[in-house]
Amino acid sequence: VDKVVSDTDLKARDALIYLQKHNFDETFLSKLLSVGTLGIKKNRKLVPTRWSITAADDTLGKNLIDEIKHYSESGHNLFFGSYLGNYYLILLFPDVWGYELFETYLPNVSWNVTKEIQYTTDYEPYKGRKYYAENCAGGYYTVRLAVSEYLKRIKRQASVLAIRVITGEYAAPLGVWVTREATRKAMNNKPLDFSSKELMLEYARKLINQKFGCSIDKILKESLLLKELSQQKKLVNFI
Repeated sequence: VDKVVSDTDLKARDALIYLQKHNFDETFLSKLLSVGTLGIKKNRKLVPTRWSITAADDTLGKNLIDEIKHYSESGHNLFFGSYLGNYYLILLFPDVWGYELFETYLPNVSWNVTKEIQYTTDYEPYKGRKYYAENCAGGYYTVRLAVSEYLKRIKRQASVLAIRVITGEYAAPLGVWVTREATRKAMNNKPLDFSSKELMLEYARKLINQKFGCSIDKILKESLLLKELSQQKKLVNFI
């Protein structure tokens, strides 16, 4: 830490990646960013905590994604887990990197007083995204980081569809660390393996319906990632 703080010619991104490789977690790294101790000397400044948290999650996630893009593709894998009333359904498809997050709010709870399921969503293709994920905000980057950590661990890449289900158990907002840890818990569970995309999606529909009494058909229909998987032709199609 003293090495990167003292080096006023070292960019903040490189400092974060260096410290990550030496087993400092994102919570510690965001604190260093927040108090203006990383980066080129003239660019160092105090920043709000919520900005430094997202900056750390985004930077570390992008570095992992650059690495996993060199790995072979995963299988059809489904993960499910929860933490503090936040449930995550993570679907991995055997394709090049892509990522989409839906944050859904169950009906008739404090977060959603309507009688229908509500959601926000953000998406990035293989090349990534140029702009901040306005809809899902910091939670978008925490989930992406947790999933990319898993993919690096198994040395695979995948197209990732993540669905967050927010229940009435989650009575007050506690910060994006909750979404990061909830996703990590889901990714640490044993995955279910499927032989096809169709079988995995059908299981996902039944799982959400049985557990929460809601349908995710609208979400799956609106998914940009699923449309890309279904419509984008690959070179192998012409061989």
